[in-house]
Amino acid sequence: MWFARGLSRAGVWFGGALMVAAALVIGVEVVIRKLFNLSVGGADELSGYALAIGSAWAFGFTLLDRSHVRIDSLYVLLPTPVCAALDLLALVVFGGFMTLVTWHGYGVLRQSIDVGARSMSPLATPLVAPQLLWVLGLVVASLVSVILLVRALPALVRGDFDGVQRLIGSRTLTEELEEELAVAAHAETREVPR
Repeated sequence: MWFARGLSRAGVWFGGALMVAAALVIGVEVVIRKLFNLSVGGADELSGYALAIGSAWAFGFTLLDRSHVRIDSLYVLLPTPVCAALDLLALVVFGGFMTLVTWHGYGVLRQSIDVGARSMSPLATPLVAPQLLWVLGLVVASLVSVILLVRALPALVRGDFDGVQRLIGSRTLTEELEEELAVAAHAETREVPR
């Protein structure tokens, strides 16, 4: 599990760096267009690649961090065993969907490799590069969902419903509050001059 968490964290940092780079390229593009009536060309293409790659790598990390958005109005009123079963169902559906997307993503990558596909833009980017990074992120997200399923299913069978929720359930309001208070306390201790 630590390997999946480390790999997902590295992927999220990489995806975030791509998003920052895309924002910088777009910013430069806007300034150059306004001041010099010129275009760098390809800023929109590169930002699209950054968004796809960054998102794919974020899926697994967000799953491990239990940060996916859920509408839990009714969920919080249900008994713990029902919530644990719903969490497992949500993980199975998410994992199935990610596996399907990964499968089709691989098909797109395979086709790009076979035909040597390039983007139809001034950059003529070999599509295998961004598509490979995108598919790798999807593969990691799919594997993370399988790892979590393999860990959560036995806990559910044992009747460890709290363990299932700690592993794959929505974070409770208390957990989120405790995390925010810890972050604030850490920031406060760093700001105090000694």
